[in-house]
Amino acid sequence: MGLIVLIIFLVLLIIGSGFFSAGETAYTSLNPGKVETLIDKKSFGAKLIKKQYKFFNQTLATILICNNIVNIASSSLISYILSTKIQGISNDYNVLISTVVMTPIIVLFGEIIPKLVAKAHPIYSAQFLCYPLLFFYYLFWIFTYPISKIGKKIYITNTEEDVKNLIDVAQNEGVLETNESIMAQNALDLDSTKVRKHYIRLKDVSFVSGDDSISVAQEIFLDTNYSRLPVKNKDGEFIGIVLLKDIFHLQRGKIISYLKTIPTISANISLARALEILRMNKAQMAFVTENNNSRETLGIITIEDILEEIVGEIYDEYDEDEWKEISEISLELYHVLSNVKMKDIVKRLEIEINISKKELDMQLKNFLEHRSGKKMSKSLEYSVDDVTFSALKQINKKNNLWSIKISLGNRADVKNDLNETIIINQSDLNNQNA
Repeated sequence: MGLIVLIIFLVLLIIGSGFFSAGETAYTSLNPGKVETLIDKKSFGAKLIKKQYKFFNQTLATILICNNIVNIASSSLISYILSTKIQGISNDYNVLISTVVMTPIIVLFGEIIPKLVAKAHPIYSAQFLCYPLLFFYYLFWIFTYPISKIGKKIYITNTEEDVKNLIDVAQNEGVLETNESIMAQNALDLDSTKVRKHYIRLKDVSFVSGDDSISVAQEIFLDTNYSRLPVKNKDGEFIGIVLLKDIFHLQRGKIISYLKTIPTISANISLARALEILRMNKAQMAFVTENNNSRETLGIITIEDILEEIVGEIYDEYDEDEWKEISEISLELYHVLSNVKMKDIVKRLEIEINISKKELDMQLKNFLEHRSGKKMSKSLEYSVDDVTFSALKQINKKNNLWSIKISLGNRADVKNDLNETIIINQSDLNNQNA
């Protein structure tokens, strides 16, 4: 066999090494999400790729067996060429020269470059390689099938923490908007957040008595602007709710006649479970008790309270008085009046920033003018610790009252500063308010 033919075989073996190395990286870089995307788009080779990914152990075993065969064959072939086709080379140096020549070639063209390409384009690489791999899959099936049984146990590919980190990465890469990222993470937190932290305490709940007349209940509905109210019996126990639409058109009667029952849930269950119970019972509200065996009502929780943990504060037309000072426009975005004190902003928004005790008692307007060294104007913008303050418009010229937009970015670790600069947290604020 001529030297040229042997060299051609050698090149083909090196290409084969790169082929299988790319396949290894391509299939290890895939994930169930990418595979399902291929299926949904009916892309080329999607069903085969899904099958090969499903039986990943056998696919990987096929790739590794083939890759080792071509690497060993290429090393043997270069040794053969050196010993038979090139004169003047001692057999003692044959192995050394073949190693020196083939190692960088295989590493560079059979490993590094193919794997980098496959890592950058795993889907395209898998589509290009899937059918050739199918041939070798059946060719070496007798070897790969027993090997694949060694690691037959299926492992969870992603934990909840992994998914949250992936969401952060997607946000940083611009794939997800900040709001989308926050909502996704908040939704994942529903199954670990307890009702105890988010229900409405009884002292803040408006209610009616079962013996109250329709007119009394109508007055309470008019004062509170609610569409439903809890109902209490003579013994002080909450027994259900009454809906405004059921009594709106009535002039006489007792509330107890229009009572509707709602579920009772424990304060120790998760928000996700509470939402499931509310949906199963087709209820917008539930009574909250200390535990499943307790009959004492601690407060109430509504579907709106649970949804607010995902999308942020939800306002309606009657919440005007509440949002005049601090209004949550969307997740991590607030409109705040310039006369609100910084300590109230830090507490309400639950932010951590470098701020001195003196600045904590300043109004927002004074804080921004002090920090930025500029007077209030529409162009004023100041950022500290991933919190950005931007002046929107002047609401009242006489009192120099402004509307300020506050945007919360990724909250970085906060470091202490000199001149009594401190990290403000909830305990500090509670102590000051006390």
